[in-house]
Amino acid sequence: MPFTRFLLSVLLCASSAVAQESKTSDLTSTNQTDKNPIITNESLPSGARIYVAPMPSGFETYVAAGLEKKKVPVVLVTDRDKADFELSGVSDTGKAGWAKMLFLGSQQTNEAASIKIVNLKTGNIVFAYSVNKTNSVRGKQSAGEAVAKHINEKIENRYH
Repeated sequence: MPFTRFLLSVLLCASSAVAQESKTSDLTSTNQTDKNPIITNESLPSGARIYVAPMPSGFETYVAAGLEKKKVPVVLVTDRDKADFELSGVSDTGKAGWAKMLFLGSQQTNEAASIKIVNLKTGNIVFAYSVNKTNSVRGKQSAGEAVAKHINEKIENRYH
């Protein structure tokens, strides 16, 4: 009986891997028919007009606040047609589990976010960044400020 369970789980994992692989190949074939976005070494100029697209969980507000707090020299616009660049992304919050709250007395969250900045004229990606903040006291605010800090480094050509 244990061998049958083992064999069944191996078969399920294998079929899942095949399904994932076919999804990945489908995605790459669709992406190749699109505009083929390219990540370039193109600069992000000081004073650039950036449209911050809506993101899940309202993360765009935290990014905008981070850009303000870190004094990033860009102009945020609310109309995409008036922008030179578009900043878009995703974020995710991992809430503290019961064991962490009970044993450590901590309600700190884990924050993950990824953004990209696209030149609206060329369609090229000029900047991409991912942040993962574990045990974040300030949650999304911390992730938004990290994003802003790295955008500022890109503008100043200090990004590593």
